[in-house]
Amino acid sequence: MKNMTWRYGLLLAFLFWSGTNQASTLSTSGDIQIYPGSNLDVQAGQPLVELEATQPPRIAAGNIQISSRGSIEIQAGQTPINSGSISSSAIILPTEPTFLALKQTSNLTHIGDYFNIEVVALVPLANTNPNELVLGFGFNTQLGGMGAAQFLGSTINSLFTDISTQDGVNLAAAGLAFPGLGLNEVGSLISLAVLHFQAVTAGNLDIAITSDLNDLNQGLIYLNQSPLAINASIGFDVTAVPLPPSLLMFVSGVVVSLGGFRRKSG
Repeated sequence: MKNMTWRYGLLLAFLFWSGTNQASTLSTSGDIQIYPGSNLDVQAGQPLVELEATQPPRIAAGNIQISSRGSIEIQAGQTPINSGSISSSAIILPTEPTFLALKQTSNLTHIGDYFNIEVVALVPLANTNPNELVLGFGFNTQLGGMGAAQFLGSTINSLFTDISTQDGVNLAAAGLAFPGLGLNEVGSLISLAVLHFQAVTAGNLDIAITSDLNDLNQGLIYLNQSPLAINASIGFDVTAVPLPPSLLMFVSGVVVSLGGFRRKSG
């Protein structure tokens, strides 16, 4: 019994020492990618990320990327989200405005399915003067890849007036806020718009959110400073619709019957 107690004590001491050393500091390079059922996946060749045992992850530079099958859960009960914040215990927000394109559902997307992409701005008033206001935004979408989808329109955050289809605008999503939104309204995160699509062709589908700052209606528009380009992207697969079991049995029966008929004819 004494030997067993000594061994258990040694094992616990080793596990404690090992866990402390592994969690103390991790410095590597990589964008942060979040996948369902996991936390942070860091890949080589990208900006610096530091993880420390006594502090939440800190982003020194780079982008936050969300997998096409993942999502950010915000403490808000509706979509689109008017405003919100990401818990500091999970991740420290970037130090400059950053834009994300998020697929709202993690289910597989089949031909004919409807799906939504939410465009979110993180810390839109970072590095601005205390009196700065967000006056509006505007952007377009570009689709690429072997798959295809039809753009069906957008739903603009209720904090903005929807001007997407007005004459002289005609963008995938555009909103105007008068007299402007300050820090109390936008917070550290604000949903700009939700884009609606229907999948048409199977294959990998890439959706890019783009803005042309030569157009005064595009970008994230401020009261005092120059507009900021809104750029984000997301990619996922569109798959063929699987045959229902009843239809599959029917097709199999027809094939068997035709085989028997051919044998009789011969």
